[in-house]
This record gives sequence, structure tokens and C-alpha cells, in this order.
Amino acid sequence: MSDLSTDKKQLKSKKWLATCWKSVCLLIITLSVRAQEVNLPQADSLFLSGRQAEAKVLYEKHLSQVVNTTTIPIPIYYKLAFISEKQNDYARALYYLSMIYNKQPRQNILNKINEIAANHNLTGYEVDDFSFVFLFFRKYSLYFNLFLLIVAIYAFWALNQKRVRGESIRSRHKFVVIAYLIALLLLLNLPDSYQIAIINKGQTYLRDAPSSAAPVTLSIAQGNKVTVIGETDEWLRIWWNQQPLYVRKLDVWRVR
Repeated sequence: MSDLSTDKKQLKSKKWLATCWKSVCLLIITLSVRAQEVNLPQADSLFLSGRQAEAKVLYEKHLSQVVNTTTIPIPIYYKLAFISEKQNDYARALYYLSMIYNKQPRQNILNKINEIAANHNLTGYEVDDFSFVFLFFRKYSLYFNLFLLIVAIYAFWALNQKRVRGESIRSRHKFVVIAYLIALLLLLNLPDSYQIAIINKGQTYLRDAPSSAAPVTLSIAQGNKVTVIGETDEWLRIWWNQQPLYVRKLDVWRVR
């Protein structure tokens, strides 16, 4: 019995030591990560003092550490766009401006994007009917969503009232409500399905299949904008020159 009691105590001691070791390791990892986090006030101070190249390094390091881009403050993109344009890094400037415009569609940002694109003979920045409607919807999406939701609630209420009163509901009315709900679902998912990307390399090859062995259809220059319509492994399916093509994910910056 004494030996059994001793074994139990030793087992408990080992478990306690293992728990303490895990806690210490977790603390070390946490402190290490925090030590590597970017000090944004320091980056802002460098930017205001004119040391913008150093500030850009810190801002971009911060972007690389953030998983959810929706949490990134808009002013960081403004500063990075300003620094990139000043350094004549027009592709990055267009990317950061596009990120701003994607989050806050404004005419002055669009004008700046078109100005830089025109100065460097870049393609893909033309505002067609679809992009205009999409951006208009994105800008006023809250009001659209509320209005469409109210209409859907009213339609359900009207049909339910008929059912309670024992009235027959025509198949046509059911079909209209179902079609409306499907259209509403598609419309609400439109901002997530429509995505653009900026070419980030000097000459990027576009292929007709998602493979390095596929023949090169054409090549496009850095800074051009493409529309993403799908993805396969490390490849993006894009729409370019009125045809679907493939480009490596590493060769573009996706505007999310």
C-alpha cells in the first residue's frame, strides 16, 4: 500500500510539472509574439517626421501579421498609398487605393486610381456598368439589405395571414416568393463573390489551364487589374481580355 501511495504521488508530481512546463512554454511564445508585434504609434511618428520609408516597412509588417483585413484602420492604407506613389511604386499605390475604395467607395479615390492607371497605360480600371452597379450597391448595401428584408418579412406575413384564414395560396405567389428569396440570397452574397486583384510582378504569365506546364496565352505588366472568378490550389481563375485565364496566386495582390 505504501508503494502504491508513493507511485500516485510521483504521478501527480509529474503531471503538475508537465502542466507548469506547458504554461511556461505558452508564456514564452506569447511574449515572443508580442515582442514581434509592430508598434503603430512608432510607425506613425516615423511617417510624420518624414522617415516614410521606415514607416512603410513597419506598416507593411503590420499588414502581414493581421489575418482579418477588416480590422485594419483605413488611415494605414492611405499612408501606404501616399508613400508608394512618392516612391514611384505605382502597383502598390494602386493596390492600397483599391483596398480603400473597396471598403469606402468614394469618387475622389476612384479619380486617383484612374489617374495613376492612365499615367502608366494600365488596363482593367475602366468603370463599366457592372462595376458601377456593384459599387453603388456596396456603398448603400445597408439600406438595400434593410429594404429587401422588410419586403421579405411582409411577403411571409401576407402568406401566413392567408394560411391562418384558410384561404388558398396560389402556386404563382409561392413561386414569386421563392424566386425573390433566391435573388435576395444571391444579391447579399454579391460583394463576396466579386473580387479584383492587382498584378504584382513585371511580366506575369497568364495560362489557359491551372498548371505551369500549360501554354502561356499572354503576359501582362505589373499594375494591371484583373477580375477573380475562381481559384484552384495555387492558381486563380481570372477574366481578362474577354476570356477566362489562370494566374498564380503569388503573382497578384488580392483586394479583399
